[in-house]
Amino acid sequence: MATWRDLGLPREAEVWRELRGLRSGVAGPAGSNPQRRSVFNASLEQTQQFTEAAANAGPATRPVQIFYAFSQFGRAISAASRLTVGIEWRLKGHGIGTRNLDASKGLAAVGVTPTAKGSLPGVARALGVPSFEAGAEINLGQLWPLIPETHGVPLPGVDGVKAMYMSQSGVRYEEGQGWAQVHVMPVSNRVRQAAERDPATLETFLARYPTLDGWSRKEIAGAQAVSWEEQSNGFQQKLIIYVPDEKGGPEARDGGRATVRAKATAYRGPDDLFLFPSIGAMQEPIHPLLVWWALLFSLSMLARYEPEHWASIVDIDHSSDANAVEHLLDEAVAVVPHLALLAIQEVAGP
Repeated sequence: MATWRDLGLPREAEVWRELRGLRSGVAGPAGSNPQRRSVFNASLEQTQQFTEAAANAGPATRPVQIFYAFSQFGRAISAASRLTVGIEWRLKGHGIGTRNLDASKGLAAVGVTPTAKGSLPGVARALGVPSFEAGAEINLGQLWPLIPETHGVPLPGVDGVKAMYMSQSGVRYEEGQGWAQVHVMPVSNRVRQAAERDPATLETFLARYPTLDGWSRKEIAGAQAVSWEEQSNGFQQKLIIYVPDEKGGPEARDGGRATVRAKATAYRGPDDLFLFPSIGAMQEPIHPLLVWWALLFSLSMLARYEPEHWASIVDIDHSSDANAVEHLLDEAVAVVPHLALLAIQEVAGP
């Protein structure tokens, strides 16, 4: 069922039309440097062909095709980026490895281990964002909830820290108070129940989201500093808190909405705002494009090197994980090109 958010997103054909237009009109280094331009255009051609193949494939092979589409998008992003210098824009290697690849302990236990060199940290450098901590293993159960599109069809048994939507419509700002009231969702019932027993657990939970640093549990402007609203017929929760308003001046604040935009990550557009947590020892939120990269790499490795186990995972008649996997791969065909388009436009500049 389409949501209001879905209706505000571009159609897949519109995304690809913009991507194809960039091949003769991209700004920045890929527009002025012939070598970068050649890699940029060849990569975009391959991404489109890989994505079209993925769209017409079943789940048995789709993760391989969509990951290689993403890998080529990474090369295009790096070639277009004003932040890559010398020869570092040429990406080599995956920049990530896998563990527990046979999924014998369940799909959520499959692990990825980022490395210090390779395409994954290279794309992070091109975006100007921190990558995963090199050498620190992360499992798919941690990564899966960080994709907003998975929230409606979660991986069974996974109830980890999520990417949370940060609503601009729920902002309340009291001039002169220095705070803005914000709404974030979804939060699991488990978090609310623990916080109601022990308020310190909410501190621990919100500490996972670096941009919420400094949030207040004090009563502000006559309102409760922490409150909850049930969502999805009580299956999930909306959390209402106060965060410091750091923008200064009523004109800049725009009723507190500028504070929301400063604390959130624009996911699929300037008003599609999400809070992403830090991972491991990171001090900043993980970038969603890197989360997609790690997830799709893992699934592609399973499909390629453990075909028997992968076949059992995507067996819709017998596997409890199959529906969530199918959903993620369906979404990837539309989401990955859009994220790549936005990334190219951002790093290439006007």
